[in-house]
This record gives sequence, C-alpha cells and structure tokens, in this order.
Amino acid sequence: MARASEKTAKAEQDEAAAEPAYDALVARLEKVVEALEAGDLPLEASVERFAEGVQLAREASRRLDEAERRVELLVKGADGEEAVPLDEERAER
Repeated sequence: MARASEKTAKAEQDEAAAEPAYDALVARLEKVVEALEAGDLPLEASVERFAEGVQLAREASRRLDEAERRVELLVKGADGEEAVPLDEERAER
C-alpha cells in the first residue's frame, strides 16, 4: 500500500515539475500585456497574443484557487472547525 502512495506522490511531483511555475506564468502574462499595449502587432498576432493571455490568466487563477484551498486545509483546526478567512482574522484584531 505504501508503494502505491509513493508512486502517486511521485506522479504528482513529475506533473508539477512539467508545469511552469506560477511566477513564470505571471511573467509571461506581463510580457503578453506589454506587447498588446504597445500596439505594434498586426491584428492576427494581437488576437493570438490575446488568446494566450486569456489562457495564462485562467491558469494563474486556477493555481491561486488551488493554493488557497491548500492553505485553508492547513489552517483548518484539528477538531474540524472551518478556517477563518485571513481578512476576517485581521479585522478582529
């Protein structure tokens, strides 16, 4: 049984390594936005860059959502209490 979980963990690590890091996604998105804002691209190239930017933004958003879920699981109390959102926690202080 331990071997199966080790293989699953290894597969997840390999998959994560194959995906570009969040910071790399954001850096690429910034370059796409800069190119579009410059206005020097022909229409077809602009449309292609825009489509790439939409995909990058969606992937970055998905990663942020995933990270938020992981953090909520980590801060969830041992007794199963719901995690307090960070904004509410700060407001209570």
